[in-house]
Amino acid sequence: MRDNPQTWFDESLEILTYNRNQRVWSILVTIFGDLARRPGDQISGALLSRLTDPMGIKPEAMRVALHRLRNDGWLHSQRQGRTSRYSLTPHGLTESDAVSPRIYADSAPNIDTSWHLLLAEPAPAAQRSEMDKIWRAKGYVVAAPGTYLGRGAAPKDHAPFLVMSGTPAHVPAWLCAKIGTPDLDAAYKALEAALDHALPKIHAAAHISALEAAILRAVIVHNWRRALLAHPDLPRSFFPGGWRGFACRDKVIAALDALPRPSITDLEDAARAR
Repeated sequence: MRDNPQTWFDESLEILTYNRNQRVWSILVTIFGDLARRPGDQISGALLSRLTDPMGIKPEAMRVALHRLRNDGWLHSQRQGRTSRYSLTPHGLTESDAVSPRIYADSAPNIDTSWHLLLAEPAPAAQRSEMDKIWRAKGYVVAAPGTYLGRGAAPKDHAPFLVMSGTPAHVPAWLCAKIGTPDLDAAYKALEAALDHALPKIHAAAHISALEAAILRAVIVHNWRRALLAHPDLPRSFFPGGWRGFACRDKVIAALDALPRPSITDLEDAARAR
């Protein structure tokens, strides 16, 4: 990043890119998920360069990340003359659509207060670890080894488990601490602090270009997405006291409202005008 930022944009970007260890492929997923989430939407290689260069992402790193996303079935590339254009594949669109309502919701969703607990029979550590991974990917909380907490009705494939359903009468502090880990708590607090510093600069900007809006949206949404999707949707009672995730959402939405999503057409025009 720039050593001596002078403009509101440079200063805001410097503040919001506090996490220098982001994976480039993950940032690209965020960019496509924010700007090109409709079937047929394409982003040119030139525009991707204009979006990622201010973040300090080097062209070689971007090429490697694009190659990985194509191999993983996330992106499709199309050559048009000397220009490469990229779009989300059906798989990429499906994955993006699955998480977008949660990322962009104006407020925390109305969480179902009915929960169930699945208790598996004792198993060797390796087998239990694999089961934990499977159920965590389904949105469950691994409350204890072989014990999975999920929202709503129990799944149809619950035969191997002891199933207990209902509304939790009490959520103990140890479970809140397990869900709202110190790393997650730090991630929300870091993003909230960055937004507290950057939002006044964004609100005070006399003019925000399409490229500036797209770049700042990308870094905000990326940090928000990484924290938010690291845990399932849960009522406030499942988190430790002082949890900042809900307050952080309000500030993320305020920032995105101040940085309206630009059209790909406007961004491509700006990229060509360089």
